[in-house]
Amino acid sequence: MSAVLKPIHDPLFGQYLDTDGHLYMEPPVMKEILAGLDDGGGFVLDFLERFAGSEEDLKMRARNRDNVLAVKGISALGAFDAKERVEALDLIGVRSQIVFGNTVKLEFRQNSDAARTVCRRFNDYALDWQKKAGGDRVRVACQINMGKVDWAIEEAKRVIKAGAKVVDLPCAQPPGGVSPAHEVWDPFWALLEEAHVPATIHLGGGGLPYSKAAGDPMLPLQAWGDAAALRLKPADRSGGEEAVSPYYLLIAHMAAEVYLQVMVMGGVFERFPKLSLGIFEFGTGWFGNAVERMDGWAEFLAKVGKKYELKPSEFVSRNVRLGPFPTEDLATIVERHGMKDVFCFSTDYGHLEGSRDPVSKFRRYTDRIGPGYDKAFFVDNPSRMFPGLK
Repeated sequence: MSAVLKPIHDPLFGQYLDTDGHLYMEPPVMKEILAGLDDGGGFVLDFLERFAGSEEDLKMRARNRDNVLAVKGISALGAFDAKERVEALDLIGVRSQIVFGNTVKLEFRQNSDAARTVCRRFNDYALDWQKKAGGDRVRVACQINMGKVDWAIEEAKRVIKAGAKVVDLPCAQPPGGVSPAHEVWDPFWALLEEAHVPATIHLGGGGLPYSKAAGDPMLPLQAWGDAAALRLKPADRSGGEEAVSPYYLLIAHMAAEVYLQVMVMGGVFERFPKLSLGIFEFGTGWFGNAVERMDGWAEFLAKVGKKYELKPSEFVSRNVRLGPFPTEDLATIVERHGMKDVFCFSTDYGHLEGSRDPVSKFRRYTDRIGPGYDKAFFVDNPSRMFPGLK
């Protein structure tokens, strides 16, 4: 029996809504999709070309059903096979999962025609993979390159018509050269709101400090991490292909924080009250103070004539969902800052940060927060990111 079946006695087993899993592609497929971008697959493709099919990879695949959460990376059950992903979700007890592509995301960070072509190819692959999984067990996040407003709107229309249920957006630089709260983006947000398609930003969307591609943006600039003591080579094992350097761990959230604050203070959620924004794999340690600062400044602005319909924290609780890491003390964060409606479960399936037992690790915190919060965290809160789920 799979060791992960131990939580089957959990009353929520089979109901979990997972806001962050990952889709790997076999190296030849990934290379074909990313063709035309300089270093488009970056260190991830370099690693996978060495590792996929190796003796270690095959050994890990042979035991990926014995403990489905212990085997990471392309060796994990259903890493690149849609039918096997459904099997993996059954073993973990996940009802439905949002899935993000495991590219380095240059295809939607870089403002170029080549990047937009690759982005479109990835979306076609993602939608086909979602269809192969059948039903509504996976929702693959289609990537929207926002370098050009008209292109982004048309691509969003195209993928939504083809079945997209969530979109992933870059946050490394101002989209189209302006804030996402700029009025030129209102038709984009209106489209997502009307179609009931949540927007997400995800780690990598804010840029990577170890990118070698020319013109690859990052917030803050890559040069801040250019020091020997701040670099860390990715682990040479499945699931370890991410280079989580001491620098990156501390600053990656900054892109998400800026994006969230301009969306709230720029009135996007006031103009589009049914729009949903998910912020995943940036952690949560930064979040409470960021929202408190917005509340404080909104109170000040009201005295000089700028008023909001709701407090920023109320917009956030209504419109935004956030995924903590299982290593963060969520109970303490909630005690300090409240906003219990915001936090959502995720497995980070395929990546090391998700751990071998995310349910138990998160339950350490949900049990401390109070009776019933387990259902809020594992099911009710993330349900906003799964509109129309049957």
